[in-house]
Parts: sequence; C-alpha cells; structure tokens
Amino acid sequence: MTTNSPPGRSWNLVHTLAVSAAVLAAFAVGLTSNVIGKDGLTAIDTPIADWAVAHRNGTLTPLAKIVSNLGGTVAMTILAAVALVAFATRGYRREAALIVVTGLGAWVLVDGGKNLIARPRPPIVDHLIVKTNFAYPSGHSLGSIVVISTLAILLIPRLRKPAARWVAAIAAAIFVAAVGLSRIYLGVHWSTDVLGGWSLGALWVILCFGAYLYLAQRQDSGAAGH
Repeated sequence: MTTNSPPGRSWNLVHTLAVSAAVLAAFAVGLTSNVIGKDGLTAIDTPIADWAVAHRNGTLTPLAKIVSNLGGTVAMTILAAVALVAFATRGYRREAALIVVTGLGAWVLVDGGKNLIARPRPPIVDHLIVKTNFAYPSGHSLGSIVVISTLAILLIPRLRKPAARWVAAIAAAIFVAAVGLSRIYLGVHWSTDVLGGWSLGALWVILCFGAYLYLAQRQDSGAAGH
C-alpha cells in the first residue's frame, strides 16, 4: 500500500478514520454500559435468541458450526500467522507489525473484556456447543473482524481489478457477519455480545491502521529527505 498519497486525499482518509473511530468508541462505550446495567440495547437479546432457537434446522445447524469454527481462535490465528510470515519474508515489516499488533490487541480486548464484564452466557439449555467462559464481548466476532479487516486493508489495495476488490471486500464482510450470527444461532452469545465484539474490533483496527499510516508517512518522508 502506498503512503505518498496527495495531501488532500491523505487528509480525507485521516478525517474519515477519526470520525469512524469516534462513532465506534461512543457506540462501544454505550453498549458496554447497557450490558453492565442490563438495560438499553440489551432488550433485543432475548427476542433475537428465542427467534434463532425457534428457526434451527438440520441444514443451518451444521453450517453454523462450520462457520463458527472458521471464525474461531485457532483458524484466525493460523490465518494471521500465515499472512505474517508471507509479509515478513518479503520484507514488508510494517505490514507484518500491523498484523502482530492488531492480533495481540484483539486477544487483550477479548480476555480483558470477558473477565472485567463477567457477563453470563445465554441459558445452557440453548447451547448447541460447549462454552464455559464469559460472554461479552464475543471473541469470535471480535477476533474475526480484526484479522479479516486487517488482511483486507493490506491485501485488497494490491488487487489490480476494481471488480476483484469489490468481491473481496464483500466476501470479507459477509464472512465476519456470518461468524457473529453463527454464535447467536448456536446459543452461546447474546446479540449484544456480537455487536460488542464487532464494534470493539473495528475500533481497534481503525486505531492501529491510523497509527500505521502515520508511521509509514513519517518513515517515507524521512527516506525522501535523505
């Protein structure tokens, strides 16, 4: 990804990232407050969970399990590790560092958030898979949006054809959405757990990407000066 964009274009990107980060931060703080207070947006949790349970069938259940596994810690860690090695061995150290930082940050957000909020999962009678830790935020939702978004940011601009970029972006969005929805369907997360994972994960990626662009611009400017 090039960093020597025209000044106006760079400013527009920075402005967009700043506004997006502010909106996501406000939403994440408000949502977390609702979860702690058991009010506000958490009103959607039980009706959506009941609807998901009522619409389970023999086709969707195995599909949800597959999607959930693909968006889980093991699969996302392997994907991030492969991308890390690919970038590092080709000399793209900034890109490799972005993958490491976003990945480690996602782990801290998930582990720290679950233990700090300590939100119980939906009733165990509705679980289609075994989960014993806390619910908020959804680790699958947060981890998948961080890994997939980071790789999308780094890889999609490298695609030459605009159509290929659009297809890749849409596929990435659908996958992240499917992972989060699968967790609700499987009965191991409330809807607000998933929304929390998405918002926190997206916020973290935006903050890291902003720092990545800033450092890249400084390094490129310094190199040009010499």
